[in-house]
Amino acid sequence: MLWGNIIMSIEGRQERDAKVGRILLWEGRVSRGRLVSEYGLSPIRASEWLRDFRESHPEWVAWDSKLKADVATSMAYADAERASNASRPSAISTMLAPYALNAPGKPLSITWDFVSISPRIFSRLNLGIADRLRVSFLYCSMNNPEPHERTIEPHSLLRAGRRWHVRGYCLQRQDFRDFVLGRMSSVKLLTEPSLVDVTTDVAWSTVLQVRIAAHPRLSQAQQLVVRNEYFNGASVRVESCRVALLNYMVQELMAATDVDRQLPPDYQLAIENTEECRQWLFMT
Repeated sequence: MLWGNIIMSIEGRQERDAKVGRILLWEGRVSRGRLVSEYGLSPIRASEWLRDFRESHPEWVAWDSKLKADVATSMAYADAERASNASRPSAISTMLAPYALNAPGKPLSITWDFVSISPRIFSRLNLGIADRLRVSFLYCSMNNPEPHERTIEPHSLLRAGRRWHVRGYCLQRQDFRDFVLGRMSSVKLLTEPSLVDVTTDVAWSTVLQVRIAAHPRLSQAQQLVVRNEYFNGASVRVESCRVALLNYMVQELMAATDVDRQLPPDYQLAIENTEECRQWLFMT
């Protein structure tokens, strides 16, 4: 009985450390208040979790008296990167997944994640947004595949489809842009303050009511199948979408924007109000 209680205590400690470590790695810091809000802990219990985590991983955290939080060190990310490249899972591995794995006996959700996001990169961007600081990085794009430097004032992190993006004002382009996290490297949190005003990001602030329908080139019977599957039998589904994210929505749904060229069976859905959406589709 004694050994059983000791084992349960160890397993509980590891689970708590994993929860604290996940926030630390992905957000760049962890505080008592953050644990209270995330897990519904009492302040005393949250302090105990932090104390235990510091004992387990003393080289992972550095206290920031100004922020009143434990900040992730370079050692934390170095250990996390080694764990992600290791052939065998470790206690650290559970900290690297932002979302819980499918539990036994639960419905299975299958996704094919080809892009692995670095918690070091994610946390630098997250801190840039939270603390209103500029962020620099090397970036590769399809138009410019050679690594080149960008400096942005980020305002939002988002997952669209299978990829994570950061949205912000690009100092090189003098405009708001999206950047794919999987194409970034050498991400640095700068000391210069971010002066970005999200309300001036027109594509982010503008919201369209996108009308999605069954593709008109489907037969009536086929259209009914699509309507029952996606719209609960309705003829059209209307979704609010920031115009900066419109292309991602269209690509994720495989929805036709030109019903004369994009035909079934490749396209079963279509955007009905294409004229209203056209100026925002496939912007460079």
